[in-house]
Amino acid sequence: MNCEATGGSLVEFYKRPYNPATPVPPKSPFDRVKRFVYLLQFLVESVPVWLWLLVKWLFPGPPKNITGWNALVTGGSNGIGRAVALELARSGCNVVIVDIDEDNGRRTLAELLTHNVKAAFYKVDVACYEEIDQLGREIGPVDILVNNASVLPFLVPDEYSPENIRRTINVNILSHFWTIKTFLPGMYERRQGHIVALSSLLAYLPEGYTRSYSTTKYAIRGFMEELHDEIYHAGFEKRVKTTTVFPAIINTRKECIDVLRSLPNNPNQPVYTPEEAGRRIVEGIKRNTRKLVIYQSTKAWQIARFEDLPRAITRLYMYEIWK
Repeated sequence: MNCEATGGSLVEFYKRPYNPATPVPPKSPFDRVKRFVYLLQFLVESVPVWLWLLVKWLFPGPPKNITGWNALVTGGSNGIGRAVALELARSGCNVVIVDIDEDNGRRTLAELLTHNVKAAFYKVDVACYEEIDQLGREIGPVDILVNNASVLPFLVPDEYSPENIRRTINVNILSHFWTIKTFLPGMYERRQGHIVALSSLLAYLPEGYTRSYSTTKYAIRGFMEELHDEIYHAGFEKRVKTTTVFPAIINTRKECIDVLRSLPNNPNQPVYTPEEAGRRIVEGIKRNTRKLVIYQSTKAWQIARFEDLPRAITRLYMYEIWK
């Protein structure tokens, strides 16, 4: 597509006259036969791949060594972000945390420095591309990017006001675009990197009470799936890894826990500590885990099968399990 005539602007592009595509001819019977043959070919060629995956599952090998890697954790002043930052420091990583909470950010920084690693705190609004871009110029290479920063719109009375909706989208979704744009090219250049994004179990199992928040977590899930394949097509899948984290209820901000525990069925759900979440996330980084669910021994593929069941069945299950 040639966007130079419009200056690369989507607004200007869609002001141009609509140009219908050339009609696609219908598939012939021969085409359908070819597709069936290709399916048989896939089944045959998939056998050694399944065997290789089975061997990897039975003999996973040692975790990768991240000592000396440079890590950036957004929303690192408190909660899960703080726990991940400290766990990375314990693993020998140099850690930069960014947050708008400067007081707790400075406290977390002091804790990081006790682990004999390099560490720094930057007061940055991750929703602002210019601030992320400037951060990238100041801190240099990043090997581990943990996109943890998130707002919880259901904590305020009018979460669906235009201002709050914009803030939710800017922090919970757009910040991922800004950090990837800033730090992924450097990972390609150094042929080393790991990108972590915090989604939520709500991105698989919505509850009907957190529409705007759950929407952003579904978006992160899709963003990371597409990013993973983008890295593959760029030829860096073996060098730059991704991990999408799907936490259940983590005992972080009091107001958040009070709201979540007040929802139907939620009072009996297990609540995990930020420290436990931090340990599991860093272990997932070391093990190159693509999807990490922080809920008992549940795997993402199990939830993926569960979410496609009729909603009447999934609601009954959650009611009986969590009542």
